[in-house]
Amino acid sequence: MKIGLAIYNFDPKKGGAERYTFDLARRLAGKGHAVCVFCARGVETEGVDLIRLRTNSFPRWRRNLSFALTHRQALGRVRPDIMLGYGNILDLDVYQSHGGVQSIWMDREIASCGAGAERNVKALLLRYSLNQAIQRWIEGYSVKRRRFTRIVAISDMVRDHMSSYYGIDRDAFDVVYNGVDTDRFRPAPERPAGPTTVLFCAGNFRLKGLAPLIEAMGRTVRQGRDVRLTVMGRGKKERYRGLIDAAGIADRVTFTGERSAPEEVYREAHVLAHPTYYDACSLTTMEGMASGLPVITTRWNGASAFVSPDEGYVIDEADNIEALSAAICALADPARQEAMGRNARKKMESFTMERNADEMEAVLLKALERKKRR
Repeated sequence: MKIGLAIYNFDPKKGGAERYTFDLARRLAGKGHAVCVFCARGVETEGVDLIRLRTNSFPRWRRNLSFALTHRQALGRVRPDIMLGYGNILDLDVYQSHGGVQSIWMDREIASCGAGAERNVKALLLRYSLNQAIQRWIEGYSVKRRRFTRIVAISDMVRDHMSSYYGIDRDAFDVVYNGVDTDRFRPAPERPAGPTTVLFCAGNFRLKGLAPLIEAMGRTVRQGRDVRLTVMGRGKKERYRGLIDAAGIADRVTFTGERSAPEEVYREAHVLAHPTYYDACSLTTMEGMASGLPVITTRWNGASAFVSPDEGYVIDEADNIEALSAAICALADPARQEAMGRNARKKMESFTMERNADEMEAVLLKALERKKRR
């Protein structure tokens, strides 16, 4: 089977979707398939043919639009048996949404801003953004016209959102959860010493809930719990200094920045907190669980489906400071940490990257058979 994938940056260092596509391409090639990746920029890798597209790089709306249009032109030359797209191209056979429904993400992005002027300005900028409008148009092009064979949702939450928003029967979906590298992300040999360390890991600190987490940590400390917060990622820490000082936890918070070996930071923590306003299926959550950490997250995280009362706590909204603090207080208990962490690791052992590739291969083969019968 000749499989086409499309991603602007075919580089595992650029982000979650990029890392996923890079790994999937290599694994599908390893299964004997001919894999071609349509990209504007890319890293050469054995067994994968890169189809480089000449696109506009600035502004962003031109980049996104030109990528979709030049991909359409290149398809006339390359002609894969089956084309997998992520809502970034117009012509595809299998649609896999890594970010969920654009309009729902936008509403949640706005909700993550502070009430008042900040939220109003964010709403204005997003709702009248030409880039956002073009992204919504590209995302909906094949879906609204029913120009797909199958849709792959990376979580039950994404399936439900897409089914409701676009009016698509749930039978058109295959739910294939992300895989996690369970060899790289594994528990520490023994529980880290010292007080409970809560890990927060994100690129977009605001959307993933750092502000409410800081407030909840302050509340937890005032209730007599000895807890620390480690913040890993490329977000702008300067924006949070005032909140940290107001919460009275300036001596309890450490910013690590981005790390080339994040698995080491996971193994130095006791709890993962991911009180996100929106996440289609948080790889951070899965990596934390694979590392043997109990998890605190929200119902707006597609990966919350993994978190039962045996593995952690799922709260309704990131802004529910009382519930977030209560979960941190509960997980300040070392015995509870260890029991829930063991359960979390055990659950993730079934959600490997190999399993994800196997399930994606099955979806693509099924789509090809249906395509041939048309």
